[in-house]
Amino acid sequence: MKKWEYKIINLKTKGVTNLVLSKDDEDKLNVLGEDGWQLVSAVPTVNGRTICCMLMKEKE
Repeated sequence: MKKWEYKIINLKTKGVTNLVLSKDDEDKLNVLGEDGWQLVSAVPTVNGRTICCMLMKEKE
């Protein structure tokens, strides 16, 4: 049976529009992807200034 581990990160939005992420955020997610993390959900918070990202990867 596969076992999973999870990670939650919060990305602060930038710009005039509330839900704009930066190249730095993209780079952060790419680094996590290289380490085996897969983004499974991204949900804006109530105020729209933060996006809560839930990631998972198979336990080694």
